[in-house]
Amino acid sequence: MRKSNTEIGVLGLWHLGSVYSACLAKLGFRLTGYDVNSKTVKELNNWQPPIEEPFLRETIQKHLNKNLLFTSDPKDAISDKKFIFVTYDVPVDDQDNIDLSPVDKAFSEIAKFVSPNSVIVVSSQVPVGYCRKALTQLRKQSPDVEIIYFPENLRLGTAFESFLKPDRVVIGSDDRESLEEFEKDFESLKCQFIKIGLESAEMVKHALNSYLALNISFSSELADLSEIFGSNMNEIVAGLKTDRRVSKYAPLNPGLGFAGGTLGRDIQTLRKLANKDGYHSPLLNAVYQVNQDRLPSLIKKLEKTSKPLKGKKVGILGLTYKPKTNTLRRSMSLELATLLNNKKALVRSYDPSIKEAVKRYDYLAISKSVEVFFKDLDLVVLMTEWEEFKSLDWEQMGKEMRSKIVFDCKNFLDKNSLEEAGFDYFGIGYSR
Repeated sequence: MRKSNTEIGVLGLWHLGSVYSACLAKLGFRLTGYDVNSKTVKELNNWQPPIEEPFLRETIQKHLNKNLLFTSDPKDAISDKKFIFVTYDVPVDDQDNIDLSPVDKAFSEIAKFVSPNSVIVVSSQVPVGYCRKALTQLRKQSPDVEIIYFPENLRLGTAFESFLKPDRVVIGSDDRESLEEFEKDFESLKCQFIKIGLESAEMVKHALNSYLALNISFSSELADLSEIFGSNMNEIVAGLKTDRRVSKYAPLNPGLGFAGGTLGRDIQTLRKLANKDGYHSPLLNAVYQVNQDRLPSLIKKLEKTSKPLKGKKVGILGLTYKPKTNTLRRSMSLELATLLNNKKALVRSYDPSIKEAVKRYDYLAISKSVEVFFKDLDLVVLMTEWEEFKSLDWEQMGKEMRSKIVFDCKNFLDKNSLEEAGFDYFGIGYSR
């Protein structure tokens, strides 16, 4: 860690902001983090981050009260700071529509306390055009302030690697000098810096997530076609990813589509902005609709195997949006639980990170052990690819179930092993 006298403020301390704070402290900067939620601040000062993420707690513990501080006073994180990062995670509703009020409030605080020549670095997931409006408003009081848009690229469960070892850094501003200064101060990231315009940087975030969503919806449709035509989606993916025009990193794996609110948020933002200007955005509309159809399609498959679902005991294996975290934001597992409850099924779940009842889902029983989870189940649906699910004693678990049926919605488990243990195994993207 190199030591730096550069003072940085971070506004917003959920996943994005707490990871930024820890990583920037690890890089040697002097960091002050602020959040409007005093409980979040208090817990961070007791080494309790608001979300599970590998390396987050221990990094906070190492740097806290040295070069890392957390405060409930916005002035402490704004005044006399060279860079002020805006890192509120923008909330989404059940239809992936955004609520910008936390970011709006952050800019209200910045306007009160910002020092001359400070640079505001926005990483919150704002719509294209937002930063221009915010800059115009700020300059009425602080004419020398600059804004850089720095699109975040954190991935839940691997956020530290995403931040500290990026493929590249995209930064956007009208002010070339601010971009050059940012690259100089953050040269320890050791990657290429793509310096572009303000709106272009905002659009990169939308475009990247929309592109990923496009891949996922394309993969979903290919999986459906594979089930019809008798091909194997896993084999198709292997054939696609070895072509250099596609790349081994392309998100083409069979599954139930995108969740978590991240990709859906950018799709919905672009659709809304396009509609406002009279553009229909047919491709984005189709990408989103394909994704919306995935869970109803799964329900039809479950009904075909275990009809009727009424009174059936259905187990959901994995609740979190991704493994190695505990966030349930826009969790597809919870949406599935709701659909199953609507069919009068008796729904329970097991997830290594979720041990307490989930608010607003009183019809979902939370099992604290796999033994309790599998007891008398009629079928199990794997939704999250926790590594420990592979090593379960499936033969023994099958003995606890009333019917040995498993739907693997990630094609994560060993099909042959489960079938040898007597299970009826259903994956995504191939016919039985």
